[in-house]
Amino acid sequence: MPPFRTRRERSGWTVIELAIALGLIGILAAIALPNIDFQRFRMDSQTRVIQNQIMGAQIRAVQINAPVLLTFFFTQSQFRIAEDSNGNGLWQSYEKRNWRSLAERMKFVIPPSTIDGATPYYATGPGLSYVNASGALGTCTSCPTLTLKPDGSSSGEVVVYVGSGQSARKEDFRALQVSGATSKVRIWRMMSDGVWKESNQ
Repeated sequence: MPPFRTRRERSGWTVIELAIALGLIGILAAIALPNIDFQRFRMDSQTRVIQNQIMGAQIRAVQINAPVLLTFFFTQSQFRIAEDSNGNGLWQSYEKRNWRSLAERMKFVIPPSTIDGATPYYATGPGLSYVNASGALGTCTSCPTLTLKPDGSSSGEVVVYVGSGQSARKEDFRALQVSGATSKVRIWRMMSDGVWKESNQ
């Protein structure tokens, strides 16, 4: 009587099955990739970096129990974070300061419209004061400055606008809104129709 033989079950995929699967993946990727807006994700992530830097400056003001000044140098795509230990609203040479540069392909911009209805400019809001300052790349006359206070509040509501240095697309405009009472920083994104919408993070 012949020995009983069990049927060996096949494991794995054949070369043809793999080729078909890879081909389908390639077709789906070719359909999906043109619809993914990588620039949008880049702008969102770079704007969140600025948001974190502003929040860090707020924490610093609380830690040192003294105001911290955020001065925006629009033409240089930089802002200065300076400790105002004597509370006079100006940076002095003996006070600590740090420079923050915007990411590559990002700059301060004047948007087509503002979220607060103000006249379009790089920064708007009643919380701004204006100072003459020397930057890392030159001087700035009447630079907008936001004061972050030791109690966690700020000098008032302020909105700062950034965008892409490579494109004029409306979808590339971002706004950072700093609350006066809590210094909370919210991010807004302009839609293709020119309407501002708060970004869900």
